[in-house]
Amino acid sequence: MELYMQKNKQNNIFDDINIILDSTIEGIIIIEKGFIVNVNDSLIQILEYKTKDELIGNLATGVLIPSTTEKFIEYNRHIFQEVTLVSNNGDLIPAIIKIKDIKLKNNNYKVVSILDLREFKQKEMLLFKQSRLAAMGEMISMIAHQWRQPLSAIGSVVSRLKFKLATNKIDKEDLNEKLNEVNNYLQYMSKTIDDFRNFFKDDKQKEFLDLNETINNAISMLKPTLESHNIILDKQNIALSKILAYKNEVIQVILNVLNNAIDAIIENEIKEGKITITLEEKNNYQRVYIKDNAGGVPKEIINRIFEPYFSTKINKNGTGLGLHMCKIILEKHLNGTIDVKNEKNAACFIIEFKI
Repeated sequence: MELYMQKNKQNNIFDDINIILDSTIEGIIIIEKGFIVNVNDSLIQILEYKTKDELIGNLATGVLIPSTTEKFIEYNRHIFQEVTLVSNNGDLIPAIIKIKDIKLKNNNYKVVSILDLREFKQKEMLLFKQSRLAAMGEMISMIAHQWRQPLSAIGSVVSRLKFKLATNKIDKEDLNEKLNEVNNYLQYMSKTIDDFRNFFKDDKQKEFLDLNETINNAISMLKPTLESHNIILDKQNIALSKILAYKNEVIQVILNVLNNAIDAIIENEIKEGKITITLEEKNNYQRVYIKDNAGGVPKEIINRIFEPYFSTKINKNGTGLGLHMCKIILEKHLNGTIDVKNEKNAACFIIEFKI
């Protein structure tokens, strides 16, 4: 009898607020002592149930799966906890939640506000794919730079051989030397293709990386671009612990930041362009500082350069995805961060990895 009266009392309380709860776009669960005592219509739709009665009285952990490590996400400049929901069909649904303790009629409850992240995650994946396509376009340009000199050299060798053949002034030793020279150029071009092809492979698992070597891999892809624009790149080499990370994603981050620095130097017509890379290991973190001498980031946009589709490269058809994807890759996949600041007429990007 007492249990019936207590349940009836709860129903009266929630009858008064159901209209408010059902007017919200986010799902809401009200929990008492670990059990669900009320939900709103939005949550029923998210979890694909037919009625509230299918959820009320069940343990909240049957719907909300707590992660082994706490995850948080920034959404509209607010921080929320990221969790997984279990739908009526057993599907896993990514979501963010916010928990608030309330007291009604001397009873303590927890109100859990839930936002379905499926659409958000789909858009994030689309951004990632668009970023990869933009990176592919840049890679094709880099390959063109890498191949221009050896192709020119091969053309020159072939022209000289044709001339000597036409004048009967070629011997076996000279021919063999020229063929070896052509073969060396072809081997270099083949290695270039392998380097870029490996970059576009999806990393299946993390591996232990030496950040020095990984950064050097990125620099080697940009070497012809740097040389063609007379940009000096000065990199510090220090002993570092190995970090567990996806190699290609680290390279993508470094390439994006370096390309951004190169573009800034070119667009600002810096005659003696210079990029410096310094490394630091401290307090279980490794930091990469990439600084250019292009004049720094304008104050009015420095807080926006990591936003999606924000680009200053109007004349270069910039997608505005490069730096944004650096932020996404670091925060979501590499347990890292990226920031930027101006230092004495220079922009300095700070990339941080947790060891």
